[in-house]
Amino acid sequence: MTRGPVLGACVALGLLAVPGCVAREARPEPVKVAPALPATLQEAVARLAAEAPLLSPGTDVAIAVRNLRTGEYAGVADEVPHVSASAAKVLWVAAALARVGTDKVAPHAGPIFRTSDNEASGEVIDLIGPDAVNDWYRELGLRHTALTRWRYGKPRQATNSPREMGGDNYFTARDVVEVLSRWDRGELLGGAETEALRQWMTLTPRTGCGGWMGALLPEPARVTLMHKAGWLPPGCCSDDAVYNTLTEVGVVQVPGGDRYAVALLARRGGDYWRRQAPFIERASCVLYRTVSRDATLSCHDVAGVLEPASFGLPESAPVPKDCD
Repeated sequence: MTRGPVLGACVALGLLAVPGCVAREARPEPVKVAPALPATLQEAVARLAAEAPLLSPGTDVAIAVRNLRTGEYAGVADEVPHVSASAAKVLWVAAALARVGTDKVAPHAGPIFRTSDNEASGEVIDLIGPDAVNDWYRELGLRHTALTRWRYGKPRQATNSPREMGGDNYFTARDVVEVLSRWDRGELLGGAETEALRQWMTLTPRTGCGGWMGALLPEPARVTLMHKAGWLPPGCCSDDAVYNTLTEVGVVQVPGGDRYAVALLARRGGDYWRRQAPFIERASCVLYRTVSRDATLSCHDVAGVLEPASFGLPESAPVPKDCD
């Protein structure tokens, strides 16, 4: 039997008995079995990648995660460039901190992290210039990450972007996790700049628009979460089939346990609000569940039981408006 992508994903997940995951030769009665916690981060990431076509049809995902205590790393499509959207603002702020220090960056930080203000982000770029941002990326050895242009407030165009994604700004999941890992170890910035960025990254939303990474985490982890999201929803850009972008990058602390750096990148989903955004919430939660070993945490499932047919927001529910 030849397996199509959906059937192959069903096999990988052990979900052939779930509606939408039925083999052509037989149609057994639905039997839902809660999966065990993944033994490794790579197993968790592989499961999430296999779930994506079932839970959010059309969505293209890239994931990278590193346990910052043990060094364990896992990724899927982690070197594939994605349009970065506003998640790249944390990198632009870090680049400016590295070049000009905290005092010059601080006046712009509140608007950037609280409301993802585009003009304030442009002003941070202007502190060093777009070419200097890319120079900093190259110094770090980032392979597929670039600032290409930023037009808010005034036009800005980098002359040294490789333009791997045309006129868009972009990064890879692996590059972002590398930056976050170095920053967390104190290797990226000076002491004052490292601490300032820690504080600013806690100003971001915890749930709702811009808060997808924290939405399903336990409250103590949600409070200390350091992250930045980006979103290019349907209708924002030239082609929904190319964009429909949602990106989340950050560092998560398990209370009393490990901490990890993570990048969750999704694009091109057919149902951005009802499927793709909940998938990013679930992915963040599943990785937390794996690191914390907390099998009781619900990640848009019930006791670990995943039901693809009913995943996400119901069709009758209004789509979120808090990103407008």
